[in-house]
Amino acid sequence: MTHMPKSTAEAVRRYVRRLKPGTVFTPADLLYGRLGSERAIRETLRRLASDGTVRRIAKGYYDVPRINPRIGPLSPTPEAILAAHARKTGAIIERPDIDAANKLGLTTQVAAQPVYRTNLFRRELNIAGQRIRLRTTGPRSLARDADPAELVIDALQAVGKRRITSKEIATLRAFVQDHDLARKLRRRARRAPAWMVPYIDEILAAA
Repeated sequence: MTHMPKSTAEAVRRYVRRLKPGTVFTPADLLYGRLGSERAIRETLRRLASDGTVRRIAKGYYDVPRINPRIGPLSPTPEAILAAHARKTGAIIERPDIDAANKLGLTTQVAAQPVYRTNLFRRELNIAGQRIRLRTTGPRSLARDADPAELVIDALQAVGKRRITSKEIATLRAFVQDHDLARKLRRRARRAPAWMVPYIDEILAAA
């Protein structure tokens, strides 16, 4: 029988009790918190998974299950998985382009296989039955979430050059006017894909 310091088991249990249902975490979170040795932490997590306190959703990933009274445990959200992955690897991870189209009201579509941007290596996560793709991109691209002009670029990218209609153009034009983005978007157009420039010109026509 494996024995471990009582303090590690108690510390890990206290840590888990403070987590909200749906939170995803890794043993690295506990190691960073100085809760015990790697071996003791993993043994405690094994016991907590056995009694249902936590759930092992992939190698090196656990969650505190959200429970629906009718259907039982729910899968963690992609955002919860990515938050744990970012802490574990030190990666910067930003939303997929489709989120910009949703945010600006161009679509209600949700990507079946989201592609998130990251500063680290391109990879695919398969966790809790979810397939989440990470695409390597540069620092300039990762700064875009704080820039409303970049929402317009992302939204156009998500809709795609063959599906943009006058309705989408009108919606984006209103957004640009409401946020006084004409000058900024005009500058940003210099770095946009060539196919996107005519649409940006249309957006800016009355801005």
